[in-house]
Amino acid sequence: MSFNDDHPHNRRVAIRKIAATATAVVSAPALLIQSPQHHCGAAESTSSPAINATSSLESMVGITCGGGLGRQRERGELDLFSVPKYVHEELGMRLIDLNTRWTTPYSEKELAKARETAERTGCYFSNLKVNYNVGNMYSDDAAERRQAVQEARSQVDAAKTLGTRWIRFTIPQQHADAPVAHIELAQYAHEQGLKLLVENGGWMKSHPGAISSVVKAIGGYAAACPDTGNWDDDLRAEGLRKSFVGAESCDFKVFELGKNHQHAEYDLKQCFDLGWNAGFRGPWIIEHMKDATENFARDTVYIRELLQKWIAKRNG
Repeated sequence: MSFNDDHPHNRRVAIRKIAATATAVVSAPALLIQSPQHHCGAAESTSSPAINATSSLESMVGITCGGGLGRQRERGELDLFSVPKYVHEELGMRLIDLNTRWTTPYSEKELAKARETAERTGCYFSNLKVNYNVGNMYSDDAAERRQAVQEARSQVDAAKTLGTRWIRFTIPQQHADAPVAHIELAQYAHEQGLKLLVENGGWMKSHPGAISSVVKAIGGYAAACPDTGNWDDDLRAEGLRKSFVGAESCDFKVFELGKNHQHAEYDLKQCFDLGWNAGFRGPWIIEHMKDATENFARDTVYIRELLQKWIAKRNG
């Protein structure tokens, strides 16, 4: 997932227009991947057991709303209220990993309605990634620090309303060894029934042990969420090997596939194997970086089926 300091209030007018409408309608060589048996349409029906904050997500495959889905939101093709139906009917998935570009500045009532819409569709919002700068929670200025903490807590509250089990904030490198503010934030999140996820964004991509060390520093109310793409190429394998241990989720990042389904950026199967060998069993949350809407669903279904094939083979 990309990290961005873009503040949500700059988009207030545009998102409000979407909300009104929605509420009314309520480092490796290129890898040639063998195609699984392909079929379009939903992999799971809405009659499947409902997913909630306590459901096991083992072996499940979902999708983030960054990457290509984010581009579709920017073009006005999808919004918070329509994405569950698209994910379920076009991509065959039920887990949706949100970020704040989709959720702010909706009101608590609108977020609750979005949750109802997702649940009615058979989907579940699993995570909220805070993709803007909430302020300096480590500021020497008490007022500035207090304002930043309040802003961060407001996103925890939003995640609770959406029904997620996780929320992700960035961790400043200079405070990674003693993330006092994030420890307090994790405690607040825990009180709301959520856990903080630590993802390798920004400075962490060059530090393969950063995720595990930050999770340890925050304590029991935090967990790892490795992104398979956000690494320096020569550190990817080491970073994944270390950060998949004890992880609760992951961003399985896939860049645009070639015409024969090759993935030139790095070896997808190696990423999967590193996770599995470290004891990670899911959920595997696809972040598909294909910008164009054309063939996005087709290629995402291919990736989903590929992961399901690998999982089934490992499960024997």
